[in-house]
Amino acid sequence: MTRGFYELILREIRVLVKAPWVVCSRGLFFLIQIFVFAVLMDRVVDAPNFDFFAYYSIGTILVTISSIAFLIGHDVYEEAETGLLDYLLTLPFSRRVYILGRCVGGAFRSMIYVTPMFGLVAVIRGFTGAVELLGALALLFVLAFGITGLSITVAVTIRNQNRFDITLALLELFMIRFSTALYPPVFMPSAVATVSVFSPVTLTSDAVRAVLQGGEASFLGVGGLIAFVIVFFAASTAFYFKRIEGGYFH
Repeated sequence: MTRGFYELILREIRVLVKAPWVVCSRGLFFLIQIFVFAVLMDRVVDAPNFDFFAYYSIGTILVTISSIAFLIGHDVYEEAETGLLDYLLTLPFSRRVYILGRCVGGAFRSMIYVTPMFGLVAVIRGFTGAVELLGALALLFVLAFGITGLSITVAVTIRNQNRFDITLALLELFMIRFSTALYPPVFMPSAVATVSVFSPVTLTSDAVRAVLQGGEASFLGVGGLIAFVIVFFAASTAFYFKRIEGGYFH
């Protein structure tokens, strides 16, 4: 069981390595966001005692890891369509281990991808505290784990290609753009600011900023993030079992 769990995690990592275009395109997007868009907007935004570049640099990390975590939904959907899932389920590990391995593997895949970017931002911003850096990385991992569960849930519940693509795109749009990752609530329209508090990306971005700046993440924010993870891991597990046992993938 343990070996199967580790093999599932390694498989997720190998999937990312075998798609260099994803790594290159997302990496280029990150660099442009940091060194072009953030710099330009920092000169445009005229707000006392507010450093837009500092705010945006951390937010870009949140956007990147969220986007990478959502990719696993496409992998799961494709595996179901091509019949690869049938083969995976014949391997010697339980289905519960399989689902847990996919979620943890997807989170690790996202972390491996985003950690160099996180390191670059830490150097630029002068973050040197080991405890603060590790705490921020732990929060990012929890977010990636939750989004992986959400993405898998969507993949196993929607079997129409167009509906799946639209649903996943809308969820990604809501969770990232309707969050405080890139823009503070004070700069948002009131309706958007109200909705943004429900985004797990908002909870994570606020917590990560607090931790990196030497403060403490709010109990409510961390509790909400953990609840998000539990809900969608449970949902992905339940829907996976239901679809598999019902012959949905055959």
